[in-house]
Amino acid sequence: MEQEIYITLRFNLATGKVGLNEIIYRLKEVRDPLMLKILEQILIGYDDLISERLSKTKIYPSKARKGLGRHVRKDDPGDRFCRGRKIRKRGYRSKPRRFSTVFGKLDLPIRVAECLNCGAFYSPLLSALRIGRYARRETNFEHEIVEAVIDTNYRRLIDGRSIDISLGGIHNIVVGSPDKSGLMRHFRSQFQQKIYLAL
Repeated sequence: MEQEIYITLRFNLATGKVGLNEIIYRLKEVRDPLMLKILEQILIGYDDLISERLSKTKIYPSKARKGLGRHVRKDDPGDRFCRGRKIRKRGYRSKPRRFSTVFGKLDLPIRVAECLNCGAFYSPLLSALRIGRYARRETNFEHEIVEAVIDTNYRRLIDGRSIDISLGGIHNIVVGSPDKSGLMRHFRSQFQQKIYLAL
């Protein structure tokens, strides 16, 4: 899935009266709200793509729907998964779902779909993202370590955050720890070079 997000940033500089530090400070202020908007657009685009593939099965073969539409069969006492991968869109939940992320809180409208095989109602997006019914917080200790190392040097990481961990320990967490998440492997590959430079 390759999509593009276009961002227009308008700024007004006081010519000859602004320093580099002030520009950086202002950019830091808008970083988290901007990341939340990007995250929202990514999730909405992903939701549209998933729903399109699951609702138009004549256009999209089973290979294009692999890993999508997994849900528990309706009224199944053993909570077994349904084999159906075709849906009918049923609008959105009455209230958006709130997620707490490293960038702040995000209220996201959640699309509801009906399985045409078993009749269950579920969210294809939450299913694809492997988010449980009540999980609302994105927590990733390893990613927080990566971000901390990128934003600061090793000494400030230890002194400023009171973390009792060696440089080798950080390296093992970021690069060497077993992790089943493809997303974390992506973070490792993207940030590994920056981490070495920061240290």
